[in-house]
Order: sequence, then structure tokens, then C-alpha cells
Amino acid sequence: MKYLSIIEVSIVFLIVQLISWVLKPIEFFKLEIELLGWSYTSGLISISITFIILLILKKDFKLYGFKKEGWKFSLDVGLTSWLVLLIPVCALIFLHLSYSDLFGALILSACEIIAIVLILLLVRKKKEEDYEKKSSNARINVILLLAFLLFPIFLSFYLNKPADIIGRVISTVIWQFIFSGFGEEIRYRGYYQPRINEEFGRKFKFLGVEFGIGLIIASLLFGLSHVLNPFSPFEGIFELNWSWGIWTFFSGLFYGFLKEKTNNIIAPGIAHGFGGVGEALGILFS
Repeated sequence: MKYLSIIEVSIVFLIVQLISWVLKPIEFFKLEIELLGWSYTSGLISISITFIILLILKKDFKLYGFKKEGWKFSLDVGLTSWLVLLIPVCALIFLHLSYSDLFGALILSACEIIAIVLILLLVRKKKEEDYEKKSSNARINVILLLAFLLFPIFLSFYLNKPADIIGRVISTVIWQFIFSGFGEEIRYRGYYQPRINEEFGRKFKFLGVEFGIGLIIASLLFGLSHVLNPFSPFEGIFELNWSWGIWTFFSGLFYGFLKEKTNNIIAPGIAHGFGGVGEALGILFS
């Protein structure tokens, strides 16, 4: 059946959203959010759904980007891309913008477009095979990765913050890196995007990176999920945030291009997950 992949990922998207709406009013999940700041259980459920579907459909996990091959290259691209993403973050801070307001969302969207062009130019000549024997570079990148993630946690202890603040910082780093960063990338760039590419191919090219409509549709769904973030029908909340959805669509394009460049989920996972470092620092200095 034509368009089967689009129908499939749309159904899965709706199922995940429905599960999220059902879980929100349950007391256990409310308590989990109150204690930890986030619902780790719902995060695990969301990640599990993706892998269960891939297993049921008997998909090759490596073809979908779940592989250890090329991890050194993907790690390097991921760290580089995170530095590039400081462009929209700095715009947000220095211009005193809110990502949930339309003006702020449009400025962030413009910054995300600039970030896409810049990261693709920076990694244009980089190839996976060039990193296979660079063990020293890989070690340095792993150390940098851990240092960035642990920095807000060590800083919270150094500043002698109260135990509840330290706990929120630790929880934010863990949640944002594992469940929000890699968790969402597993679903959107690890399943939706390659699944649609599987049917329609990658017929386009931008700055040396081949991509297909899978990148566009996965990004649209990524943006839509953020439009629906405040929406909770079983609690009687029917609010939508279209501004949030606008700029996260362009964020989705950024992560999607990283996936197409590396054919691995590691690079977009790192780029996305490092947002927790900034959020943790925001908790410390708010």
C-alpha cells in the first residue's frame, strides 16, 4: 500500500500521545514528577514502544541507526553540533526571548536554520572512515562529553546549593540527556524518519547530505508533539502552544540532518540531550 510508512508512523505517534494523555492524571506519575521533576516511567514506556514496534516489524536495527559502528565519527559530530546549537541558546538568553512566544519562536527558528547550514558546512568533509583509527580523539571526546554533563552537577555542590536544588539538577541532566535527548531521537530520527525513507528514499541533497521526506515528516511530528505539550484532555486542559511547535520543527530538521549525515542515532542524541546542561544551569542561577 502506498504511503503505508506515513500512515504507520502517524498511528504510532497518536498512540504515544494518547498514552501520555492517559498517564498524566494518574497520581503515581504526578508524584513522580513532583519528586523527580520528570516522569521516568513514562519516558521508559515511550522508548520501549519504539523498540517493540521495530522488533514486531522485524526491522534491521543497524539500518535504522542503532549501531556501534561509526560511533567515533558520530560522537565527534554530536559534540560539534552541540556547540553550534549555542547560537539559538545565546539568542534566547541575550535577547531575553521566550521560546513559547511567537516572536521568540520566529527568532529561534531563524537561528536554527543558521545552525543547520553551519553544522553541515563544518562536517561536510568529515567521513566516518577517517575516525576509525583515531582512538586518542575518541577518548578526548568521551572525556569532554562527561565533563560537560557533570559540570552543572559539580557546580551545584561547589556552590553549596540545598539538597533539593542539587537533586533537581542531577535529575534534569539525566532526564534531558537520556529520556528527552536520546529518548525522543530514538523515536523521531531512529524510527519515524528512516521508516518513511525506507518507502520513499532519499531523493534530495543539501550541502552534501542526502535526505528524503522522512526528515520533513519526522520534524513536523516533532514540532506537533511540542504544540501538544500543554494539552491534557483527561485533565480538562485543551491548551495548544503553536509557537513552541514552530521552532521545534526547525530543531527537528537540525537533528534529522545529523542523523542523515552519520546514519547513527548517537549524533542527534548528543546534540538534543545536551540541552539538559543549559536547563540545569538555569535551575542553579534562577
